[in-house]
Amino acid sequence: MTSETLIISRFKRMRTRIIKACETVINTRIVPENERLDSAPLLYLEWPLSVPKPFVALVKSQRGTSAYWPKFERFLKANDIPYKELDIKASSFISECKDFDIVAWRTLSTYVDQWEAADKVEFIQEYLGKMILPPRQALWLDEDKIRAQWVLELNQLPVINTFISYSKEETENYIESCQYPFISKEKTCSRSEGVQLIKNKSQARKLVRQVFNGGLKLNNSYVKQKNYVYFQEFVPNKGFDLRVIMVGNSYFGYYRFPKAGDYRASGSGIVTKKDIPLEVLLLAKKARECLPKSYLSAVDFLQDTRDNKFYIIETSSFISIESCEQLVVDGVAGRHVEQDGDFTFEPGRFWVEELMMQELMKDWITKNS
Repeated sequence: MTSETLIISRFKRMRTRIIKACETVINTRIVPENERLDSAPLLYLEWPLSVPKPFVALVKSQRGTSAYWPKFERFLKANDIPYKELDIKASSFISECKDFDIVAWRTLSTYVDQWEAADKVEFIQEYLGKMILPPRQALWLDEDKIRAQWVLELNQLPVINTFISYSKEETENYIESCQYPFISKEKTCSRSEGVQLIKNKSQARKLVRQVFNGGLKLNNSYVKQKNYVYFQEFVPNKGFDLRVIMVGNSYFGYYRFPKAGDYRASGSGIVTKKDIPLEVLLLAKKARECLPKSYLSAVDFLQDTRDNKFYIIETSSFISIESCEQLVVDGVAGRHVEQDGDFTFEPGRFWVEELMMQELMKDWITKNS
């Protein structure tokens, strides 16, 4: 190796080390106190002596501060419920599942993860006869905006006007006479990915040609939006969306705001935590009652400036949770507790994931009492 080549080689190695060091510094984040696992008190469930505790399979499908399983695990440990990690991706998952009573799995939202989860959750629930989080019925709706829209419309909930079609001819006719702008979405997307503002007929025609011919490229390399459209009315709104989170009779929520120059609040990271109007809590409760059973239900709303009413954008069975303060009223963290349509504010910090696990165990107790 010549001296010139050696110098170049050393320079490249040094550059790589510097880049990695810079990335480490950029990605290093001081974790706020309310995001630490021990920042909320342990949650205990009064267990009847006549009911044996289940053996729980814990799927550790996530990493990072938003992972659900550390909170699941903390609840299991606090309540002396036996558990063991399950490698859901291994070929042996069926034989291993036979030893468990319950499987707890925060399924992920990409297409490939959803396909895997749909197959395995249904098999575990229907063929192995195990309780599972999420239930098959909830997973059918999770990360599928079209299915959720069908259910909400069927039950006459106040939803944003939406056009869903798998017909090229019908869609072509629709875009010639519809009101612009409108929002186009792929049916499985989160954090505003796969969302477009369609401003005019020219843009709409191009989108329709792509969707009903080769397919529209999405944010992955293996799926396209093909032969369907999901168009939502662009609603003049108060500049935020409002998310309500429900687990059992506990209600949480917060306001999300878009970045400057954007219309999309989801994924912006700009959040304000303050109280939720009673009418929105009641609407969220009504929406959950018509959806398949889920251990977490989140409903997102917009407030229309034309009539000041709240309308449902979409629903979720899993959301990103990093803090044990998912509702703050007058500067105090807590939850709204619902009883027969009445809501009482209870101060405190709660990991929503632990409340999910508590509801799952209540179902086990009911089933085995």
